[in-house]
Amino acid sequence: MKVRLTRHALCLWLALAGTAAVACGYCVEDRIAAVYDHALLQRTLANKHQMAFFAWDGPVTRNEAMRQKIIALGEATAGVDKGSTRVSMEPAALAVAFDPQRSNVQSVQAGLQKMLGPIRLSVTLLQPPSAAIKSPG
Repeated sequence: MKVRLTRHALCLWLALAGTAAVACGYCVEDRIAAVYDHALLQRTLANKHQMAFFAWDGPVTRNEAMRQKIIALGEATAGVDKGSTRVSMEPAALAVAFDPQRSNVQSVQAGLQKMLGPIRLSVTLLQPPSAAIKSPG
């Protein structure tokens, strides 16, 4: 009887532990998923452009007005395709598309940092440049 009870307790513990694995918003995948837009990605790849994903951080109020401000500053960044900026407030993430013939991911990051710096935000690339999402061939 004791072995049976222990097995049931173990099964119950494993079942409950599995449900505790909720997205925390800190891993790269959670942040990218928060700003992923499949239709935008398809258009970007069709135009032979690339997507870049960033985490952002700073002491700002995380509300819709700030999200709109970050979008506007992203759109105004040199090298960023107009209409491609996607922003998540929680987890704090940002995605943009750009033309690799005119810019690279490092210059896009530097441009975003320059635009977002005055509102005390910093950006960090969520994947190395070689892993940027590119069109095949």
